[in-house]
Amino acid sequence: MIYSLVQKKSVFVKVLFSVLFLLAMTFSLPGCMAVRPPQELIYSSGAAVESLSSNVSLAYAAHGRSISGSGYLMYQKPDKMRVVILSPFGSVLQEIYVSGELVTIVDAGNGVAFSGNFIDLPDRGDFSGWRYIHWLIDIDPPDPLRVNSVIDRINRFGQPEKATFENGLLISKDTEAAGHVRYGRYAAVQGAAFPLEIIYEAATQEKFTMLLEEPETNVIFADNAFTPNLSKLRVYPLSRLK
Repeated sequence: MIYSLVQKKSVFVKVLFSVLFLLAMTFSLPGCMAVRPPQELIYSSGAAVESLSSNVSLAYAAHGRSISGSGYLMYQKPDKMRVVILSPFGSVLQEIYVSGELVTIVDAGNGVAFSGNFIDLPDRGDFSGWRYIHWLIDIDPPDPLRVNSVIDRINRFGQPEKATFENGLLISKDTEAAGHVRYGRYAAVQGAAFPLEIIYEAATQEKFTMLLEEPETNVIFADNAFTPNLSKLRVYPLSRLK
């Protein structure tokens, strides 16, 4: 029963990890934002934020099927995240909490949650993308001195990686294990550059798209904003999702 419940909901989770990768790249927000091609964007390097909240539009496609949804996210440096998926009527379908290496998936409507380390997630299928969340959010800060270039390098996880830059902005990354991620629709506010769109194509031939909407930075969150309330839920290990 629990497994079938997760199967019904899992398509939302597939989209969620695409949201999290963008967070480490958001540099300064709100106000009037003008989207520009990377080569036309004027920005200042070194800008950063301590926290972020935003509405998001999400889409998922794989193997002849697709789905879209919306919700909101919260992020606080260095590694706390919360993503909420809403129904068309505004009720909460699912919540995802990330704190360091710990992932917790909450389905309060059905009284269950799944919690554990990233390595407990399946290496293929609905939840496999979460395995690469730290790679996805490991984004080079904008650097106007870098201009246009393609770099073959070893990333901080010890994996060979190809990174593409335009006007000093990271446009894409590729690894054999994780797949390909693209960062687009860059905008600049108060000199800071950030992407409003992320498209992740996993090695498993799954595609995830995310658009930021009405973002706000340097938000002060409540102390418990990134801590799931599991007191009335049945909690299972992430391995039960396999």
